[in-house]
Amino acid sequence: MLALRPKAVRAAERLPTAVSRSTRRYASGHGADHAHHAEPKDEPLGPQLYILLAAIPISIGVYKISRPDKDGKMTGLSQLIDKYSSYKDALTARNTLHTDMIEQAAFDSNLYKNSKGSKHVDLKFPEIFNTGSPYNVVAGQGARGIDEMVAHYQKLNADADERKTKALAAKEE
Repeated sequence: MLALRPKAVRAAERLPTAVSRSTRRYASGHGADHAHHAEPKDEPLGPQLYILLAAIPISIGVYKISRPDKDGKMTGLSQLIDKYSSYKDALTARNTLHTDMIEQAAFDSNLYKNSKGSKHVDLKFPEIFNTGSPYNVVAGQGARGIDEMVAHYQKLNADADERKTKALAAKEE
């Protein structure tokens, strides 16, 4: 009897406990043990099949229409497509013009940002050089005319503007 006991325990472990302990919850009202099965229904093929079947001859027809004649003459569909291909030329011209404008703007920006200007700040009040006490001034260090200095800085600014103008003119050519 001891030899049969482990086999019985293993067999009992394999059985699901819910089946052996639970009762049927959804039994029919009259206690019959058979379930009511619905009759099989016909399933429709669906619109996808009809769309697929219609797409095959339509695609063959479009292919035939798009081919040139035996004489090499283009068909109406190809002529219609070629009619709208002229937009490529307009778009190419527009893109070229836009690229040229961007390059010109970059050149101008580079010219003005990288031009070496004067390291000295122009004075708002240049007569500051002539202010001071007229007494106890060493000989030759008194008040002087600053017209030469103003003319020098005006010439430097005019030369810088002329160089920028020449560089722009050379770029436009």
